[in-house]
Amino acid sequence: MKKATAKDLRQRTSAVLEEVRRGREVVITYRGKSVAILRPIDVGGRADLVPTGFGMWRRRRDLRNVERWVRSLRAPRFET
Repeated sequence: MKKATAKDLRQRTSAVLEEVRRGREVVITYRGKSVAILRPIDVGGRADLVPTGFGMWRRRRDLRNVERWVRSLRAPRFET
């Protein structure tokens, strides 16, 4: 199992993720203590993966047309 500091993760994210992509687990440490483990998602586990953030706003009527919603948020900044 490979180790990487939080600083390594911040500065060399692609290299750390490449290790994970190759099937190796990487322990993330912060101030010398282990805080997280990055491990690859097994093929069977990907089917069970539910992207939590997607769809959490789906019942909001004001977000049905995202372009109009963003324009309404920006409107006060561009008024003359």
